[in-house]
Amino acid sequence: MKTQYKWAIAASSVLLIGFVSVQQTGALWRDTAESTGGTIQAGMLDISAGGEGVKQFNLDGFKLDNKGPGDSIQMPLPVINSGNVQMSYVLSDVVLNGATPPPLTLRVAKVANEAACTATGDVGAELYNGSMDGAGFAQAQLVPAGQVQVLCLRATLGQGAAASQQSNATFTFDASSVSQS
Repeated sequence: MKTQYKWAIAASSVLLIGFVSVQQTGALWRDTAESTGGTIQAGMLDISAGGEGVKQFNLDGFKLDNKGPGDSIQMPLPVINSGNVQMSYVLSDVVLNGATPPPLTLRVAKVANEAACTATGDVGAELYNGSMDGAGFAQAQLVPAGQVQVLCLRATLGQGAAASQQSNATFTFDASSVSQS
């Protein structure tokens, strides 16, 4: 009889352990959420600059060669949504590279097209105006799939610039897809 009790106690221990582990495992899968409906779609987000598919765009003409303090240059930068979903983008940072970069200011404005970014003047809807080093704008710009938005960039050489100072700048843009509701 003692042997039957031992087996019964052993079996009940195994069942109790099995029951406890099933309860613990089951608790992990009981979290539920209800959807109010909607469609999940996949898409391709692709931001380009200057031309479709261009990820690194060289602003060769954006130079202040042989310029003095207060002189500026202005040129367009097309931002292209070459993907198939609406995107939101910001200029997140501008880094001046060089041993002693000159003092530069940057003005960024949104214009209707490249021709609207004239050589001089405060054109377009201003998105940023301040120091070029560390520049960025927080207000996201929306560009529908397959569309282009043109930015007008203006660099101005500061009053404290020396003749020997030089630098190049790296502009970084961040983009994300935006649901179309």
